[in-house]
Amino acid sequence: MRIQCPELSGEITRDWILDGNGKWELNENKLVLYQAGKPGGPIRRPAALALLAGLEKTDFEISLEFRSTMDPGLNRADIVLVFGYQSPSRFYYAHLSGVTDAVHNGIFIVNEADRRRIDAGNGDPTLTDRNWHRVRLNREGESGRIRVFMDDAENSALDAVDISLRNGLVGIGSFDDTAEFRNISVLEPGD
Repeated sequence: MRIQCPELSGEITRDWILDGNGKWELNENKLVLYQAGKPGGPIRRPAALALLAGLEKTDFEISLEFRSTMDPGLNRADIVLVFGYQSPSRFYYAHLSGVTDAVHNGIFIVNEADRRRIDAGNGDPTLTDRNWHRVRLNREGESGRIRVFMDDAENSALDAVDISLRNGLVGIGSFDDTAEFRNISVLEPGD
């Protein structure tokens, strides 16, 4: 079954659960993170998340278009895809960035402690410009397999396996930057 994201108009808080201290708005069929969140608190984690209300998933594919709105000279700008969100201290996220290092451009888990990388940490940078890009994230709950595909690539840009969190909410955001998101959809197996 294909689940379209709620129409990106009207009240943001009606269809989205906001987590963190970033500022969001709906603007011309885009979900806009116009003020970056600032990480803080006892657990190091992304500071601005928008989660689809009532959409708790185990097996799914989320597909969307995004673009960073940060200064092009900032190669560590990021966006994140969130899944398995159970609470502000229990979720997964795929971090897309212009560099790959210990804390950028990978798949991470926040599980009652600071974020921890669960992929191999050797993926090519995925956010190297400020153009619109398409991204797909596949999650297989039973096996724990997580794959991230950029634009029209047949091979995954990021890949991990983890079964710590079997299900949870799905969403988008950034660790500490600004971005725009559009054409968001969620597919269930068999679609």
